Amino acid sequence: MLDVAAPALAFALIAAAPSSDADARLRRVVADYVGLYRRDTLPQWRGLFLPSFTVASTNADGSVRTRNLDEFYGAQERYLASGRAIKEELENLAIERKGRLASVWADFVLTDEGERSRGKLCLLLVEEKGEWLIHSLTFAYDEANRP
Repeated sequence: MLDVAAPALAFALIAAAPSSDADARLRRVVADYVGLYRRDTLPQWRGLFLPSFTVASTNADGSVRTRNLDEFYGAQERYLASGRAIKEELENLAIERKGRLASVWADFVLTDEGERSRGKLCLLLVEEKGEWLIHSLTFAYDEANRP
């Protein structure tokens, strides 16, 4: 059984500021990005992304890997299907909203069978017809984030 929980720190940081309905919906998507990242809710997790979503990640050798939604989702599906105890948490969360555009910067901690890996991520979101959707994700594990 996968053990995935949305971090209390992230909720505290994003819930502290006064908000509009759009801000509340944005905070919900950010919370769901971590909270729905489980084998049993992965199809709902996919619904957080625009169909044209892209992801870029840095590699230790200095290269960058890019994937579309189908490639990224397929990789997550295979990873979570392993049955290992996997949990992702966000720390030091910073959300900035400018109208119908938003960015989220955070440190992430991925725990896989007790082994912790740390890194940085950035989500870009756009509000479409009242719904916040993730346009793109960039991330780097700390060991692959060194110049």
